[in-house]
Order: sequence, then structure tokens, then C-alpha cells
Amino acid sequence: VESKHSQVERIINGENAKPKQFPYQVFYDVEVRKQWKPNCGGTIIGKKTILTAAHCLDGTERIKIYLGAVDKSNSTETGQQIVIVEAGSYVIHEEYNFINIVNDIALIKLPNDLEFNQYIQPAKLPEPNSLHVHKNAIVSGWGRVKGFVTTEHLQYTNVKTLSNEECKSMIPSDNKFYSHWLCVAPNEKRTCKGDSGGPLAERNPDGSSTV
Repeated sequence: VESKHSQVERIINGENAKPKQFPYQVFYDVEVRKQWKPNCGGTIIGKKTILTAAHCLDGTERIKIYLGAVDKSNSTETGQQIVIVEAGSYVIHEEYNFINIVNDIALIKLPNDLEFNQYIQPAKLPEPNSLHVHKNAIVSGWGRVKGFVTTEHLQYTNVKTLSNEECKSMIPSDNKFYSHWLCVAPNEKRTCKGDSGGPLAERNPDGSSTV
């Protein structure tokens, strides 16, 4: 999926997620110049590690991460946890290109190990050189649903991954195409601002998910 430079992207016309449906999903606010603002999504990939997009962390001082959440406005929601990460606790890909949004990937390092349960679980990483073409997948997030209004309830939609040839045919010919992009079939339900950094996941036969 091509990264967008704007902080965020949203799922429009998505379905409401149920508790424990996406235990690997997180959302985080960032503190910039002493003010907190809603920002991006991410994926738990280890007891201390969140996978997200590099552009989401530009200029960030602190990060407030919502884990195990479906309704992030409900701090008493069963399973929900909030972790605040101090400045300097994230790593941006050393070849991240701000202009072209290449290698737009980052890791947030948590101060303590997560205790995995029904609400908080890691997603698996794909095998090296594995192909993800014509696979059913899910995108999820808390992005904008209308105008500048963000949703408080986790949304998701089903998509299908495309080949490089199919992806390239959908992009204007004067736009640069990168072979490492992963594209999904478009439909009336799409991502938008607020979903950047969040997961595109495939469900495995054993019930786990690969991001």
C-alpha cells in the first residue's frame, strides 16, 4: 500500500470491530510541543515492540499507546491498557525517505514487557521473500470516518492483495512505482487519515494473524 505523507488514513464505511477481534491492533496519540493529538495505528509484534509508520513519528516527544482497545474513549473498557512511552523510545528505518515516503517503517519500544491475554496478542511477521498476491486480508483502524471526525470505535474492512502488475495499472503512468509496494483491491470501503501505521493482516488457519 502506498504510504501517504499526511499523518494518518482512515477506514470509510467499515464494520465495527468486536472485543478481542484484533488483539494485535494499537492506536496512539503523540505529544508535539507539549500538546497531545490523535495520530496513527500500529501492530504489536513482540512483548516490547510496536510496528508502525515512520512518518507518524516525525517531531514526536512522547507517545500514548492504547492496547487491547475497541472503544478508545472508554478508559474502563475491559482489556484496555494505556502505556506512555518517552521520547527516544522509537527507531525509524535508517533509509526512510521523507520526500518519497520510501522505507516508511518504524518500531516503538515499550518500557516493560506486555502481558499477553485475550485482548492483547502479537501478530506474526511474514516469512522472508514470501509472496502476498491475491490473498484475503483485513485493514483496521480508528481513522476519520467523515470530514475531520475520527471514530472512537475500531473499524475494519476486508480487502484482497494485488500483484505488482495489477497495482501498477492502477497508478497514473507519470507516477513512480516501487516493486516493494503492496497494493490491495479497492472498494467503497477504504482507509483514510488516522489509520496510517496500522495493520494489513492475513488470517492464518490456526487463528493467528500475519501482518
